[in-house]
Amino acid sequence: MRNLFRCTIVACALGSLAVVPGAADAPAAASPSTVLTGKMASMQYLVGSWNCDVKVPASASGPAGIDHGVVTYSVVPGNALHLHVTAEDYAADTYSGYVEKSNAYWMTTIDAYGTASTESSTDGKVFAGSSAGGGTSTQIRDTFTRPATNTIRDLQEFKTNGAWNMASDSTCTRV
Repeated sequence: MRNLFRCTIVACALGSLAVVPGAADAPAAASPSTVLTGKMASMQYLVGSWNCDVKVPASASGPAGIDHGVVTYSVVPGNALHLHVTAEDYAADTYSGYVEKSNAYWMTTIDAYGTASTESSTDGKVFAGSSAGGGTSTQIRDTFTRPATNTIRDLQEFKTNGAWNMASDSTCTRV
């Protein structure tokens, strides 16, 4: 990444890929302690590693570009997912899950630059929340799709002056 802003956006983009609900795919082989249940069961297919290409638009701080990273998902206590993002110039961790009582998906990310984001969703496909770091806070929105069985995509946007702008467009394929 060429600057901190871009690292912040990639954190949210790669980190938030954890919550893309699956279709009726067979879940990845897992032992009982690593099996997601309830509404989270549809995300079992995410467990493992994914190679990601992250398109970042041109901005005042640099030209458009593509970053690359690896996202690794694992099941953790609490019927949740943990994902770790690694790239040449970036690292982040995200936890995501579902709360039955409120019928809401949630995800929280922090990156190696101290930027933290929290988002929620009622459908597990469109998440909204905020990202804060360096003394500023930004509204963010992620829209998740699964274009193919072994591909996941996250279009992340940030809100400025009342309008949503593309922050990143991440596409990941299973390793």
